[in-house]
Amino acid sequence: MKRWPPAISGPPLSAKASASRLMPVSAGRFYFFFDVPLPAGLAEDRDTLRADLSRYFAGWAPPVQKLIAALDPQTTNRIEIHDIEPFSRLVRGRVALLGDAGHSTTPDIGQGGCAAMEDAVVLGAVFRQTRDIAAALREYEAQRCDRVRDLVLKARKRCDITHGKDMQLTEAWYQELREETGERIINGMCDTILSGPLG
Repeated sequence: MKRWPPAISGPPLSAKASASRLMPVSAGRFYFFFDVPLPAGLAEDRDTLRADLSRYFAGWAPPVQKLIAALDPQTTNRIEIHDIEPFSRLVRGRVALLGDAGHSTTPDIGQGGCAAMEDAVVLGAVFRQTRDIAAALREYEAQRCDRVRDLVLKARKRCDITHGKDMQLTEAWYQELREETGERIINGMCDTILSGPLG
């Protein structure tokens, strides 16, 4: 969406095993998504987008309703999100997997793009140490495989909670969100940064 709608702000909103997120990007622009567990292969109909979202998010907070009303269905995409089991290897011969090719994950912890940048930093660093391509790629794999596996599994765990796989855990998470001051989130971000390749 091009302009930040007036009076839409605040923390992530979650309920009914669904979620809505809105993040500022720059100059009044923002990124958003709605997360609703749906059957795989469901046809996309842009003409019913607002009605569908209004139905899925009926009873949610006014900022969510305002965002739905402000959407342009012709420029809003619905995509299916899946993850796969983490790979045990990221390198074969002289080929290395980076980014989503190496660690496709759900967006539940917001680390996909960051992990891809970490991959690039590590790959650059190992090639500064040696011109031996095979050795450099083995070192890249050694440094990245466990980290990206952990990110995929952490995102999957959060996805299961968000989508109500075990509603007792989901309800406990909702209670945490109601009491969240932001401090735990900031500390978690610091831990993530410090455990990365530059930490």
